This record gives sequence, structure tokens and C-alpha cells, in this order.
Amino acid sequence: MRKKAIICGIMLTGVLCVMGISGRSACAQTITVRLVQVLASNRGEEYVDPTLGALGDKLKKRYPYRNFRKVGSGSASGRVGGSVRFSLHGGMVLTLGLKGYEAPMVLMHATVTSAEEAITAMNLKVRESRTVILSVPLGADALILAITPHLT
Repeated sequence: MRKKAIICGIMLTGVLCVMGISGRSACAQTITVRLVQVLASNRGEEYVDPTLGALGDKLKKRYPYRNFRKVGSGSASGRVGGSVRFSLHGGMVLTLGLKGYEAPMVLMHATVTSAEEAITAMNLKVRESRTVILSVPLGADALILAITPHLT
């Protein structure tokens, strides 16, 4: 009798562990998004903000600007089906619709608005914990947005 109870306990623990592992991808409901804002320009001397680390090096190689300054960062969390909003440099707003999670991809819809007018809108499919980079024109400059989603 005791042996059966131990075996049942082990099996139940195994089932709960498997459900916990598979449940993360199937039932994860909250996504946290980290955003870094970088103002890129050709004004002034060549400069890459040291607080950007490896991101600064990537931007310097990818974009034709001399100057990369971090102008903001933050994070926000929301449920799948909802959205998160970020105030951006220059009075713009980024709204990310959190459309879903298809392991290991996070599905989002990004809209950047200024004075209630959409500047850009696009669907994003980003691997969890990876960074996607968007560029929003600001005259001769650009506001570069580094967006990293995480399941929480």
C-alpha cells in the first residue's frame, strides 16, 4: 500500500511538472516589454552613448548617423489581447498591441502616433527576450526604438 502511494505521488509530481512546463507556452498571459529610445543624428561629433553598451555598437553599424544618444527607457506589462503604451521623445506615443504568444514568438502590433496621427504602424513577430529595432524619422534625425518582449 505504501509503495503504491509513493508511486502515485511520483507520477502526480511528474504530471504537474509537465503541465507547468507546457503551461508556460500555452497559458502565459502576461508580456512585459522593455523599450530603449535612442536619438540618432549627424549633429556634433561622433558619439555613442556608453550606457547603450552592445546596442550602441549595433546601431552604429546599422544606421548612417554619427551620434547615438539614449533619450529614454522603460518597461510596461500587459495581458495578451491588451496593449501597453510608452511616451516617446518628441511628444510621440508608442502603442504595442499584445496580440499573442506562439512559442517562442511574441506577436505585437506597433503604432507610433504624434498629435493623434499615426506615423507608422506594423505587425511584429519577435522571439521572446530578443530585441527588434524600429526607426522613426524625425526630420534629418531618427528616433530608434529597441523593443524587447518577455513572458512574465
